[in-house]
Amino acid sequence: MAAATTQRYFSGLSRNTFLLALTSLFADISTEMLVPILPIFLTQTLKASGSIVGLVEGIAGATQNITQGFSGSLSDKLQRRKPIALVGYLLAAMGRPLMGVATLWQGVLAGRFVDRFGAGTRSAPRDALIASSVDAANRGRAFGLEGVGDNAGAFLGPLLAVLLLTVYQLPIRMIFYLAVIPGLLAFLMVLFVHERPSKVAAKSKIDVGLGDSPKRTGSICWRRRFLV
Repeated sequence: MAAATTQRYFSGLSRNTFLLALTSLFADISTEMLVPILPIFLTQTLKASGSIVGLVEGIAGATQNITQGFSGSLSDKLQRRKPIALVGYLLAAMGRPLMGVATLWQGVLAGRFVDRFGAGTRSAPRDALIASSVDAANRGRAFGLEGVGDNAGAFLGPLLAVLLLTVYQLPIRMIFYLAVIPGLLAFLMVLFVHERPSKVAAKSKIDVGLGDSPKRTGSICWRRRFLV
């Protein structure tokens, strides 16, 4: 019964769908590994104030939101999703070690900017790839599967970081370097995605002159009444 239900749920989903779900899983693990350690790294290792933590995260969030709009528009204009998504995933992965080597909070800001610029660049093209990889009837399940990967990564990322710090007692900078690994795995998953050409439906505009119809009809009726 459970096997039949599972098979029915996954039917209609393409290979691209599973690859992009794994992409979100690895990308979120990489991103969320930094969540529990970034404020500690800024305040304790680099001796920055709490307001600097807010400034860094504020700029990072704004960068991601602004970039996402531009990347979506660019991918629509070029009708190429995969190359833009690949650039985004690579930039996001490379931003993590930049933060790890920083000796001043400005270095962390630069790394975080690259990280979130990449995250904003990849989001819209990735969603377009998901949408074009399945039929319209299965898009809800396709995005649901991607959401499962995303949420699983958000859970596993901080857990992995805490495990590495407490159990294996790794230096805090090492977490930034290790976060590159799942980030590059996300990039690798997108490499295997086959981008399908976008289907553009041709729409013809038919002008039947509806605006003139009542006037003409009324005129004809008036003439008939007058002649009769």
